[in-house]
Amino acid sequence: MYVPDIRRKMLKHLTVRGNQMILGHSISTIAGVIQSIDGPVATILQRTQKQLVGMSYTAITHPGDIARNLAQIAALQPNGGSTRIRKRYIGGDGAVITLEVQVSRIGSCGDGHLVGTLSTLPLALPSITGNTVPGNTPYGLWRRAKDLLGVMRSRDTILGADLFADHVWAILLIVYVAEAESRIETVGSIVAQLNLSRATLMRWLSVLQSKSLIEQIDMDLDAVQLTQTGIERIERLLSTKTQVTIS
Repeated sequence: MYVPDIRRKMLKHLTVRGNQMILGHSISTIAGVIQSIDGPVATILQRTQKQLVGMSYTAITHPGDIARNLAQIAALQPNGGSTRIRKRYIGGDGAVITLEVQVSRIGSCGDGHLVGTLSTLPLALPSITGNTVPGNTPYGLWRRAKDLLGVMRSRDTILGADLFADHVWAILLIVYVAEAESRIETVGSIVAQLNLSRATLMRWLSVLQSKSLIEQIDMDLDAVQLTQTGIERIERLLSTKTQVTIS
C-alpha cells in the first residue's frame, strides 16, 4: 500500500480510514487557540506538542488559506454537523504541509471548543493484482510520474546529464509528484534536484507561468505549485497510451 511522503515511517502509529490515514486529533478554543494535540500530528507539523499548545492555528496556517478557513469555522453550528477542510500548514522548518481536517464545534454558542481530526489527503488506491495498476487512477498517475522521473535520473547518471536539457518536463513532474504526496516543492529543492542555478530555474518557471501551468511563486515560502490547468494537462499526458503495431 502506498503511503505518502514522511508519513510512511509513522504508519504503525496511525489509523487507516478508507484511502486516508488519520494522523490524530486536536482540541482548540472557538478562537482557534490549541488546547491539546496528538503527538503524530505535532510531528507532521514539525513541532512538539509543547510548542503547539497555546498557539493559534492561524499562526501555523498558510496565509492564503486563513480567510477561507475562518469562514468555514464561523459557519459551524454548536453541537451541529462537522465540516471537512483541506488546508495548508506551515511546518516548523518552513515546509508547506497539506492536510484534511474534519472539524466539529461542541459547547454553547458563546463558548465551547473546536475538535479536529487531521488526516492525509485522500488517495484513490486501486485494487492491484500483481503488477497491474490502472493508469488513469490517482495511484497509477502518481506511479507513472515517479517512474518517469526515475528513468530520467538514471539516464542522466548513465549517459551524462550534459546530453539532455528537458528541464521543463522534469520540473513539472517533480512538482506533480510532490503535490500527489501532500507536499509542496520549493524553488531551492528543485534547484538541488536538477542541479540548475536559481536564475535558470526562475526563467523556466516564468515560462511555465506564462503558459498557465504553474502558479505565481510565493516568494515568502519559496513554494512552487501547479495550476489546475497544469494538473489536468500533466495527467492527460500521464494517461496517454501509445499504440504499438507489431507486424
